Amino acid sequence: MPRFFFNLNSQGNVSVDEVGTEFSSLEAAYLDVCNAILDIGFEKLRSRQDPAKDSFEIVDENRNVLMHVPFFEVLWPAATNIAPMSPDTIERIERWRNQVTRCETLQVELRAEFEQAKNTYCDIRANLARIAHCSSW
Repeated sequence: MPRFFFNLNSQGNVSVDEVGTEFSSLEAAYLDVCNAILDIGFEKLRSRQDPAKDSFEIVDENRNVLMHVPFFEVLWPAATNIAPMSPDTIERIERWRNQVTRCETLQVELRAEFEQAKNTYCDIRANLARIAHCSSW
């Protein structure tokens, strides 16, 4: 069985695999790298690190790079690779979008109300200052 080596590129540092692992094919090695990326990526996310720029190189016994596997391709696959959503999920997403829109509208309305209250307060202060000034005559 062929031996594959997995060099990890993370934050500008390269960890070279000196031991390697035997796999029946490059595809099997790739699938193992994908699992490793999931494990490492989730650990990095838990510790508030961004794994998006990390990657693995799958290298053969002659140190030829056979494949470059970026973490982001495994952690955030393209939308075309995602299974279709169920009607229930679509409905939940639509309800969530409606709630977000409602919250944004309420936020705008609250800001307008606050601005109006602030202006009213400033007018009252100005009137009180004018009254105080007039009564001192």
